[in-house]
Amino acid sequence: MRRGSSVSTMAVLRLRGGEADVEMSADDVIPVEETEAQKSSSTQSGVVSMPWFSAIASTCGSLGKYYSAQLEVRPILTKSWTAGLIFALSDYLAQRIEKPQEGGSFDTKRLIFTTMIGALYFAPAAHYWYEAIFHFLPGKGLVSTFQKALLGQAIFGPAFTCIFFASSLIQNNTFTIANWGAKIRSDLPGAWLAGSAFWPIVDIISYSLIPVSLIPLFVNICSLVWTIYLSIVANKGSAS
Repeated sequence: MRRGSSVSTMAVLRLRGGEADVEMSADDVIPVEETEAQKSSSTQSGVVSMPWFSAIASTCGSLGKYYSAQLEVRPILTKSWTAGLIFALSDYLAQRIEKPQEGGSFDTKRLIFTTMIGALYFAPAAHYWYEAIFHFLPGKGLVSTFQKALLGQAIFGPAFTCIFFASSLIQNNTFTIANWGAKIRSDLPGAWLAGSAFWPIVDIISYSLIPVSLIPLFVNICSLVWTIYLSIVANKGSAS
């Protein structure tokens, strides 16, 4: 019998233990090869790729490759515009949290200053900080990782917070060494304690799992939440 040809004969299925024979036309029987094809089609339909998802994944992959290439060619510039965007978003969100409570208008000048701190100070400083710390404390072992995290909490974090405080005073035209010192004495201890519950975790993940070239990007993403908090603290009591 050739596959696919019609069969006109009658197939007799004898039900053992019964008194009658049940006759069934071969045309009523679903061919095996058709059943297998249907099963294959059904299986494939469960994992049909979604065009929009594939497009998004492809775009993200292309952007990731482009960003990685830019980190190799222009590391500081790439990290600077990345930090600038993230710091801008952080301050925007911080103001959206503050302004409904205070009744003030959106402070564009503050947003610009925060963006500049991210792009012109944080990104270059972080770039050289991580290069130096991996030079003096190479490796990703447990002891080395904790040493790096401790240095970050003792040096880099407080230094950045103090610069951030200075920026908030400059933008409000109230910067003097005395005012800056008073701001540091008033708000740095609380900010440092709050950061002690957040940044060591980020540092341990960074130093043990993230490639050195991508640590500033990872830290920038984590700093989105932290900079919202820091922006609120730094501008506490400032004029709307």
